[in-house]
Amino acid sequence: MRLATLWFCWLGGIAFIAQLLFACSPLGWAAAALAATTLTTWLARPDHDGWTGAAVEALCVATACQVLDSVQPIIGFLFAVTIRRSLVGGGDEALPVKAVGAVAGYLVGSGVAVVGAAGAWRDGLTVEGAMPALLPLIGLVVAVTALHQTARAARLAQEALLRADESGRMVHAVLRAGPVGIAVLDGAGVAAMCNERAERLLAPHGGRVPCEHEPDITTCARGCAEPTGRPVEVHLGAQVLALHTAAVPLSDGDHLVVAAVDITDQRTLQDQLRLRSERDELTGLISRSHFLELLDRELTRSHPVALLVVDLDGFKEVNDRGGHAVGDAHLRTAADRIRTAVAGTGAVARLGGDEFAVLVAHHDNDDAVTLARTVLTALADATADDPMRASIGIATSAPAPEAGETLLRDADIAMYAAKRDGGNRVRVFDRRLGDQVRARQQAEDDLRAALGTDQFVVHYQPIVALDDQRVTGAEALARWQRPGHGLTPPQEFIPLAEETGMIVPLGRHVLSSACTRAAGWQSAGRPLGVTVNVSTRQLADTGFAADVTALLASTGLDPHLLTIEVTESVWADEAAMRVLTGIRETGVRVALDDFGTGYSSLSYLQRYPFDVIKIDKSFTWSLEDPRTGGVVRCIIDLAGAFGATTVAEGVETVEQADWLRAAGCGYAQGFLYGRPSAVQDEWTATGTRP
Repeated sequence: MRLATLWFCWLGGIAFIAQLLFACSPLGWAAAALAATTLTTWLARPDHDGWTGAAVEALCVATACQVLDSVQPIIGFLFAVTIRRSLVGGGDEALPVKAVGAVAGYLVGSGVAVVGAAGAWRDGLTVEGAMPALLPLIGLVVAVTALHQTARAARLAQEALLRADESGRMVHAVLRAGPVGIAVLDGAGVAAMCNERAERLLAPHGGRVPCEHEPDITTCARGCAEPTGRPVEVHLGAQVLALHTAAVPLSDGDHLVVAAVDITDQRTLQDQLRLRSERDELTGLISRSHFLELLDRELTRSHPVALLVVDLDGFKEVNDRGGHAVGDAHLRTAADRIRTAVAGTGAVARLGGDEFAVLVAHHDNDDAVTLARTVLTALADATADDPMRASIGIATSAPAPEAGETLLRDADIAMYAAKRDGGNRVRVFDRRLGDQVRARQQAEDDLRAALGTDQFVVHYQPIVALDDQRVTGAEALARWQRPGHGLTPPQEFIPLAEETGMIVPLGRHVLSSACTRAAGWQSAGRPLGVTVNVSTRQLADTGFAADVTALLASTGLDPHLLTIEVTESVWADEAAMRVLTGIRETGVRVALDDFGTGYSSLSYLQRYPFDVIKIDKSFTWSLEDPRTGGVVRCIIDLAGAFGATTVAEGVETVEQADWLRAAGCGYAQGFLYGRPSAVQDEWTATGTRP
């Protein structure tokens, strides 16, 4: 029907053009050209109706009124363009305005034609005669406008219906495919409507939604029917699901919309993470973080609490010797034995590494010591092939509440005291231990702050040849001018420096000062040797040998004037001995200090030659004892057999010096010849050195 109407419009337009051409008038030809333009536009853009086309139509009609003698072709053309516009421009809101344009062109053109013909058209038609022909056209415009509005409303309604239908399908697809169960419950709690997910979840419950309090959420009086989501367990056959439900009442007051999300996997993961955070993965014991929570919680109660910190002795050697797999097995075995010893009376945790903790309530110091000894016995396990030793520190809660970290710190302090006492024992924390630890910590802080400043000075104690009392060298000894403590001797800070590793920069400072001082003596024509104490930890430092070489080069000191002094402990470290041997090959001399007081071995003296062997002052002070004298003579003879010289330390009397000289000892140092000092102006000796 639409196509037939469009063909009718085309025919009307073609007939209109033909009549304009038959008028044989230039103005008619112009009108025909305008009409042809309109038809061409119809052909080129069949579904388009623009403002330009409406203007061309109005101009074409106005021009045709000046050429044609009859209004019928013009009215026919107007009907054609108006009907076509209504068919192709249904979505154009300006359609009525465009239609009125063509009518206006007819009114203007016909009016001009009538006025130009003195009130009558060429065939005698007057204005009054032309107007009736216009009335059907006006009616057509009104009809087209109404038709347009009706069509537009129908189109909009259809589009809205399509959108609603599409939205409905989308919502249905989302509800059907989504993981959320949606159900609409009636007043009796039965699902009046639900998606497939909700139907599957609610089927075991007869279509009802359970909550954490009631089997039916609609009957719960504790707020489960409110929008706030709550977790609930649902038994789906043999499977237990964890659902997160939220309910919203509808406006009718009779229905409830419930949404349920399956959070089973999420809850399982949370449980696994919580278990992992609360348990040590290697041993299965309580983790450190969870143990501290338990400790803080227990300390808020009124009863006494005892905390045991258990640290395995010698675990590093086990781990280094057997590897991590053996070390892990060792820790698991220790955990099992501690757990057995505690026997459910307290909580057992692994704090980290080879350190464990036991928390027991209603235990005082005596009870805790008894339990600690039980733990030591269980670890030793005489029936097993791998008996273990441990150091245990105990701290008990004070009457006043305290933080768990504080109690743990106190137990740690007691444990380290037990380890310093030799290990495999129990120590209970007391105020004295706390004061010692705080003093040690302050000393460590002060020592660290002192490095790189002028607080460390080097004093020198002369070494004298016993045969002629000549000063042949000096031993460099570090002193700490600690603020508020005065001049601190080495025995009060060297062990701390060793333990903390600060001995390396401190030793570098002493060595540099000693080489510089000896180089000054050398330049002044007094070639006095200098002896510097070096620890095994310094020798283990990769840069030590390079430091010695660089110092000798920068100061110009003859290598033979420098003596590196070590103790017998260096024999236990093959790497340190290799470094020491390499340094000796450069011309630097090596002295063995405190010989005979440790684990002396003749095989080491044979394997690693020493230039100097020093006799410990404990022997020098007991020379009147025949046995001690015999030992000293043996040391002197042994040194001679190995081509080394001997230096006796701690010589304080002339009698001691005479005895040593008579026994063949070559050199001595001690208060008889001078105390360690920063000034050596009285040293005037030349000649050989030890």
